[in-house]
Amino acid sequence: MNWQLTRSQHTLDMILALPVEGQLALLDLIEALETDPYAVTEPYGVDDKITRQALFGGGAGLAVLFVNAVTQRITVLSLTWTG
Repeated sequence: MNWQLTRSQHTLDMILALPVEGQLALLDLIEALETDPYAVTEPYGVDDKITRQALFGGGAGLAVLFVNAVTQRITVLSLTWTG
């Protein structure tokens, strides 16, 4: 599969709002997402196979994502960092 994370201006703004350690941890998650998003995420709410969540940075970060299996694109809906 050839998954790709959508890098919109909104996504870039969310990433840049994270502290440096959060940004670095997110890079590892992005690499894993682009390999197989279903392997590194779990359902967010009802398991519709579309809205997913993933922890990063040892659990200090939470990403909520939209995973489109048809286009193989991943869109970041929100990023939270508590570390």
